[in-house]
Amino acid sequence: MPSTPRSTSRSASGAPTPRSSAPDVREERREREREPGRSLFGGSGTGLGPSEWTISEVAERTGVPIATIKFYIREGLLPRPRTAGRTIGRYDSAFVTRLELVRELRNRFRLSLREIAALLAEAGPATTLTELELRLLSRERLDGAIDPTHSQPPVAAARLIERSGLIPEDIAELIKCGLVTPVKVDGAVVYAERDARIAEVVGALRSSGYNHHLGFAVSDLQRYVEALRTLVVREVEQFDNPALRDLPRDEMLKLIGQGVAHVDVLLGLLHKKLLLAAVHDRLDAAVQSRAKAPPEPVKRRTK
Repeated sequence: MPSTPRSTSRSASGAPTPRSSAPDVREERREREREPGRSLFGGSGTGLGPSEWTISEVAERTGVPIATIKFYIREGLLPRPRTAGRTIGRYDSAFVTRLELVRELRNRFRLSLREIAALLAEAGPATTLTELELRLLSRERLDGAIDPTHSQPPVAAARLIERSGLIPEDIAELIKCGLVTPVKVDGAVVYAERDARIAEVVGALRSSGYNHHLGFAVSDLQRYVEALRTLVVREVEQFDNPALRDLPRDEMLKLIGQGVAHVDVLLGLLHKKLLLAAVHDRLDAAVQSRAKAPPEPVKRRTK
């Protein structure tokens, strides 16, 4: 098969000159990107002349692998591209900006995909990284007011098993019931410090004799999750009122922190109070049941 001739152009003198090679084209593109007022992805930094790129170009410029970009699209973190033809997607500057936000939230702030999706939905499509940083700072302070262990480093999965003394099957059951929540950071599974302490308490219950032989299963703890979930939803609704929102930020955080600490003590005391009442009711019911039962017939001896 004959080789395809290289396309040529003509110089000012009319002599044919070869077209620039690929490395020259790439070097020219880099020079354009270094021009003042020009954005990294080409086009004017003032927003004039909007440009679009292929997924390969976006991956090359942002450093995010193509497979990761496609995964973020499937998860709803990034918008779907405009299609040019049947298969080629075109990605605009808004897409690239959002991808860079997701990348920063993953790498710098170690947020899970679920946390990133909630944060971006709350902030809106036009948010900037600076605005998100301020939101995260406020959220960190609020999380710290509710749970003082929030700022402590995460616990590796192997360390969680070591601290709790639980077998992997029990950990899996805790996850299923919603008592602990694994998070992936840099490919490793970790847990929040509060989750590690929950696992330690369950491990202590196991060591105390609460086991399968006595009818105790980890899944039984799900009833506490369900009861408390309803309670905390009402609690958040009560906190979310205009009078509290109008307070200075520091005063509001202090009030929330103190309230949570007092309610924790209250819940412990109420649990004991209601548990004692339920035990006494059950004992009284058993006594009354025996009192009402007809006497057993006396068996006569036969000679």
